[in-house]
Amino acid sequence: MTVKAKYVSFDRRLLENFSWPLALSALGLAVCGLVNLYSISLSHPPESGLSEFGKQLLFCGGGVALCLAALCVDYRILKRVALPLFGIGVGLLLMVEFFGVVAGGARRWLDIASFRFQPSEFMKPALVILLAALFSAKEFAKKGLTLATFPLPAVLTLVPVGLVLKEPDLGTAGLLGFTALPIFLYAAWSRALKLAVAALAAAALSWIFLFGGLDFLLAKEIIHPYQLERVLTHSNPEEDYNGKGWQIIQSKRAIGSGQILGRGFHDGTQQKYGFLPAPNTDFAFAALAEEWGFVGCCAVIALYYTLLCSALGVVRRCRDLFGKYLALGLSSLIFCQMAINIAMVTGLFPVVGIPLPFVSYGGTSLLVSLLAAAGILNIGMRRYLFQDATVIENRKAWEEGQAIALKERIPAVRRLTPPAEGEPDVFPDYRRPHVKPWLKYVGRRSAVRPYLRDSPPPDPRQPLQ
Repeated sequence: MTVKAKYVSFDRRLLENFSWPLALSALGLAVCGLVNLYSISLSHPPESGLSEFGKQLLFCGGGVALCLAALCVDYRILKRVALPLFGIGVGLLLMVEFFGVVAGGARRWLDIASFRFQPSEFMKPALVILLAALFSAKEFAKKGLTLATFPLPAVLTLVPVGLVLKEPDLGTAGLLGFTALPIFLYAAWSRALKLAVAALAAAALSWIFLFGGLDFLLAKEIIHPYQLERVLTHSNPEEDYNGKGWQIIQSKRAIGSGQILGRGFHDGTQQKYGFLPAPNTDFAFAALAEEWGFVGCCAVIALYYTLLCSALGVVRRCRDLFGKYLALGLSSLIFCQMAINIAMVTGLFPVVGIPLPFVSYGGTSLLVSLLAAAGILNIGMRRYLFQDATVIENRKAWEEGQAIALKERIPAVRRLTPPAEGEPDVFPDYRRPHVKPWLKYVGRRSAVRPYLRDSPPPDPRQPLQ
């Protein structure tokens, strides 16, 4: 079955490169989040309407359906719409300044009809897509990052970071920077740029900590006093037990009370009786640890580890430069959120209000996490273009392609996109039948047929045996 349009296509042979570990680990994390949220909803039922569990279940179902549709769309279309998506994200962040909803002392949300969402969640993938498109452009791919090319991606990154910091949302602003960092580091840097960035970083840190720069940031409200207090309280939360230290102390207490096997489903006293702050959002991992213990935490972390390794495998195998940068950025987006949230609830990092991807309550956050996983799957699926009949045009290119395929133990198929500048095209325009998609998970790899190495190519008019 094959359905094709310019950027929309579905071919059952795309399943040959479908990363089942990545998909199943993402779904498993979403299920863990639903189970955890159901337990919390039993303790805090809504006065009217759907519970948080019911709303999250609807978002999860809609997100999975949206991901299935996204898998049928060629990810390269994102390169064409990268700038409009970024512009929409910046526009939404500017709307927050004028029409945003104030909650918890911060203006971070927009209300459209009865739907409330955070534009900063939309900006996370929009920034990744724009940077991937920019760094895969011909000029950047050829020269790398230099003193001339560095300012443009740096400014494009700092614009949303500054707007989010203005809300104020120090955690999400920092997350945007951490997410973009691997994309910058993957590119080739000139020596002059390395020295310039190192000198600038040293000067900025010296100004902040030695020459009164911190007072200036506080006076201009770039950093708010309560944000600084969170950082200072992190080192010794017991000094402000009933104030800024309350959240982290209760989080540690909930995690410790879970012990090895946990208290059991809906038996966590810290979240059940309201001692644990925000058990459904920022401290969802602490609520999960209390009910499922050390074993449950290890299971959740193992799912994140499987997802991350599978995503980085897609990055390593991808031959399209835009796809490589995009997969790297989306992997960084998921991993940075997970690492910051778990470090936050365990007391290794200050409390900054970062949700746990797939697990914390929040429709926008869940949709972004699911679509990020779907984007990585899409890139992995379209590593090669599968075709139907055997067509051989160049004997030398054929032999080189077979040698590469035999060495890397991969199906002998043509790459999806043309080679980058200066990169040899080792996969010529010939066609091969598809292999069984499950063979790579049971230890059987599709090997190159022996006659292809020593014999002339088969007659394309003859059917394959």
